[in-house]
Amino acid sequence: MAIGDNIPSFDERMESFLSWKDHCPSYFSRGVELDPNNNVCIVRSTYDGVDLVGKDWMYGANLVTNDGDKYYAKQACEEAHGSNEDFSDSTARIELQNPSSADTPAKGDAYQQVSNPVTASRKAFDSNYPKTADADSDNTGAGVDVVTYLTSWTTSDFNATGIKGGAIHENASPVNATKLLTHFTISSFDKTSSDTLKVFVNHTMNGS
Repeated sequence: MAIGDNIPSFDERMESFLSWKDHCPSYFSRGVELDPNNNVCIVRSTYDGVDLVGKDWMYGANLVTNDGDKYYAKQACEEAHGSNEDFSDSTARIELQNPSSADTPAKGDAYQQVSNPVTASRKAFDSNYPKTADADSDNTGAGVDVVTYLTSWTTSDFNATGIKGGAIHENASPVNATKLLTHFTISSFDKTSSDTLKVFVNHTMNGS
């Protein structure tokens, strides 16, 4: 046997490294591991006049509804969506909520299950969203197989206390039966007139 016969090639070593890396946890910062189930990333930036004085990342658990599952299935097959079931068109909105206690999202949820919505927070997605491979450095959950929805609010857009979740829905003026793409919860936080807010909702496409 010649010397070097058992030395793996560069390609074999690279494949081994990538396989190891795929199974490593992701970290937001040193010692703070990202939970893949917390796929809602909320970024609150606080200003003192014009100067940024603080920036917080908060994470929430998201659930795609039955109507959301149907939406993604039709998107994959490039089939037309029926009336009021397109969650990426101009009528789609992200809306936050501040119930007395956090909702428990369920697959069959519609807008009526979004208790105590903050109607002033109802807003369309930022330009060019949804998208994959989101390049916004604030979004810690982006990826090439991740669909990202983003809505941003300025200091003057709205103020609310006890925000505990929200939803993506498909109606600029929702009613009880309005369909939801997703319903999510998060630990309670406030938005004041000193804060801007960005809400990223990340859906990873891991088909089986």
